[in-house]
Amino acid sequence: MLYIRTYLIGILSLFLWGCGGSSDSQPSETPATTPPEIKSYIISTSFNEGGFITPESFELAENSDKTFVISVDQGHELESVSGCNGTLNEDNFTVSNPAANCTIKVRFKAYQYSVNVATSVGGWVDKPNYQLPYGETAKVNINPNSDHFINSVTGCGGRLNEQQYTTGAINADCTVDVNFNSHFPMPAEGIERIRLPVVVHVIENEYVQISDEQIYSQIEATNRHFRALNRDDLETIDDTLVPYIADTGIQLYLATHDPDGNPHSGINRKTAALSIITLDNAYAKAEKGGIDAWPNDQYINVWVGYARDLQGKLGLLGRANIPGLVEDRLVGVVVADSVFGVIPPREPRFDEGKTFTHELGHLFGLIGHTHGVPTDENTHRHLTCDGQPTTQCKNSDLVMNFMNAESDDKDQKMFSISQYKVMQTWLKTGPLQALYLNNQNNN
Repeated sequence: MLYIRTYLIGILSLFLWGCGGSSDSQPSETPATTPPEIKSYIISTSFNEGGFITPESFELAENSDKTFVISVDQGHELESVSGCNGTLNEDNFTVSNPAANCTIKVRFKAYQYSVNVATSVGGWVDKPNYQLPYGETAKVNINPNSDHFINSVTGCGGRLNEQQYTTGAINADCTVDVNFNSHFPMPAEGIERIRLPVVVHVIENEYVQISDEQIYSQIEATNRHFRALNRDDLETIDDTLVPYIADTGIQLYLATHDPDGNPHSGINRKTAALSIITLDNAYAKAEKGGIDAWPNDQYINVWVGYARDLQGKLGLLGRANIPGLVEDRLVGVVVADSVFGVIPPREPRFDEGKTFTHELGHLFGLIGHTHGVPTDENTHRHLTCDGQPTTQCKNSDLVMNFMNAESDDKDQKMFSISQYKVMQTWLKTGPLQALYLNNQNNN
């Protein structure tokens, strides 16, 4: 019986083990899952000179962010940054949750600096102010007046080459200082320097050819005469008359700009079959082929041209057209071309440029001459040499005076102190007052 019980227990154990547990149902299977695809996009960058952004490109997954760092070069600043819906915080540009490939655009700009040019009396520059980006240079063209020269140019780390000053690379606001010096010293204390611009109108034709250099030489010579710097002449004057020699303070220079403000040489040329001794004054009338005067309240007008008669003989050397005695458009000085300037060859006896000096004396109020019979119209012949009532010397005694029309150039040497006073009054309060006032800043 024990054997049968053991056998039955064994059979039952096998049966229970083969069923795999106490449940009669089959277990359910879990389906396999695929993780969602994570998309990523290319964030590229674009930038100009003046800085950079890092990284230059980046692959950024969606639902994430990336911070790009902007660096600015010296002398520059960030002008703008945009793209990829990013946000800027100081130098950091953060892109979040991209939805497509995109580009960050960064723009830099250089700092702008001011370069100012300050000039002394005696010249001008083409451009007095510059606005330059960092690292650029300015080229300053410097133009001295004909009676001045460039003494020094400093500032902005530059260098001078003839008449052009090139600054160093600009990295801050700065000033270029241009200093001009006169060819002539300042007058003695109590004598005002009066600088006046001259425009020389040259009527050219087959008989008249006069160079710029000849014109320069005339202005230079006349300045020496008016400033008592014609030393070779003055050394020959008798010692008793030396105290009456006057430095008038009057100084001329060729105009640098025309009436419209455009740069000009001060020499105005026109080809025309005209003489400067015609009765109708055609040389000064554009409608007759001549050259119109520039405003005589701003400039001294000088006409230079042919002055010979039909036989070719030189007649008129020069003439002054004085305010109040002629129509306004004629006011100025007329000079024969062959006696204008001091570069040989010039007209014998009149080769030292003193015709122009003499005629300017008339224009400045010295009406009449130091020789001949004095009249009420003669404003200076009868004056004492220094204007003092007790002085014995009179201007009529000065045979070497510039206003003695009977003397050749070599014998004309001086203006007197009383003549200087007449000219100063004529300019400051007389018919040429507007010319004086409009040019006070040039003195």
